[in-house]
Amino acid sequence: MVSMKVLGIGNLGSGRDARFNRFLHRHDVLKGGRFVLRRPAVDAVTLAVALLGAEGFVARENDLDARLRERGSQWLAQAVEIGGNKVSWGEGVVDYVLGDTALDIILRPRISHTLVVVSAKELPEASTELHVFPHMSREGRPGSYAGAASRLSDSLDAIEAACTADGTLISYERSLGVPNEGSPASQAMVKELLGWA
Repeated sequence: MVSMKVLGIGNLGSGRDARFNRFLHRHDVLKGGRFVLRRPAVDAVTLAVALLGAEGFVARENDLDARLRERGSQWLAQAVEIGGNKVSWGEGVVDYVLGDTALDIILRPRISHTLVVVSAKELPEASTELHVFPHMSREGRPGSYAGAASRLSDSLDAIEAACTADGTLISYERSLGVPNEGSPASQAMVKELLGWA
């Protein structure tokens, strides 16, 4: 069977250049997930980042983990991102000349810049709490987060499936936000640690 991505119907591109099909994507709301797993925190973060990468998210270069260690935090964390907000006039012309037609640009727009923080900490009884939560940029275009929402939803499904398959999933729930309990995935901590707005 031919993949939807090969046909140009599914996810298109990765990182800053990621696009989505305006009419054939799922209209998901950006939701994150909280997992409780039987695996070390570092393994949980590594798995989640790898599965987000498979959906086009790219690792953000920052010292988030170092900042957490300086604070004596129990959390491990990695930020990934997808999309971009600003396309200059010149980039738009280059897109058009090098293969993107005006119809492509309208029907398959770029995903607005979206940050996802993956964080984990060890819990008692050899378990780990894993947070995977998205944060939209205020500069993004309305309606252009749908592509990130679909990719994040697929990543959360993949994490659940992988942890179910290897017997490490204890619990999993999706939600719109994480309370600020010191988790690097919370809105307040993302703003404080990464200057994200």
